[in-house]
Amino acid sequence: MALFGKKLPPVQVGDRFVKTADHTGKVWEVSRVWTAVDGVPHARLVNRHETLMVAVGTLSDPEFFVPAPAMPVGE
Repeated sequence: MALFGKKLPPVQVGDRFVKTADHTGKVWEVSRVWTAVDGVPHARLVNRHETLMVAVGTLSDPEFFVPAPAMPVGE
């Protein structure tokens, strides 16, 4: 999909992920997506008081992150 001629990244604000190797089940939510000066799309992930910045490609790699299970309706 494109917006104003720009291809949207495969990750959008509000998407939720879990680190593959993190067995605590901590869920990270995408709060911002942007393209760095080198042309690589990045995402800011937040979890309460923690913040991570990763390349979108890393979020798409199941060796590092997997999509979080859907939240039940009403939460």
